[in-house]
Amino acid sequence: MDVSLRPATQEEFAFCESLSRRNMGDYLAARKVLWDPDRFLASWATFENLVIAVDSRVVGLLRLAPEEGALGLRDLQIVPEYQGRGIGAWAVRQAQSIAASRGFRRLQLRVYEDNPAKALYARSGFRVESVVDGAIHMACDLPPHPSSSPDPLRGLD
Repeated sequence: MDVSLRPATQEEFAFCESLSRRNMGDYLAARKVLWDPDRFLASWATFENLVIAVDSRVVGLLRLAPEEGALGLRDLQIVPEYQGRGIGAWAVRQAQSIAASRGFRRLQLRVYEDNPAKALYARSGFRVESVVDGAIHMACDLPPHPSSSPDPLRGLD
């Protein structure tokens, strides 16, 4: 299985929005929150949107954005039929590497308490910092990144 990460294209926006909406639908419905396509569109312009491919097939989305002195892992979505294969763990390691290579000392995220992905994040070194309204704020500290190791995504724009 060849897994890769690259910047999303504008042509992939609809796939990425649909994947996020589908994967988050039950969590939002449980909180009586409606999916907001305008919010996703607005964040598309400000987040770093990366697609995860397996053997050249796009199967996921990783979204990053600087926030509060850390890099925020704002969204990680994997197509359901590819979940449970280690792709999410691979994507988290990529996010950690990207953050460290850019000089960030922390990677942080929010995940709903009832989302099983919280176990993935805990296994990946994230610790719970707070819980507010059913959303867990987690973060992991990153070691200094050797200056000789480039950002894995630099030059891929």
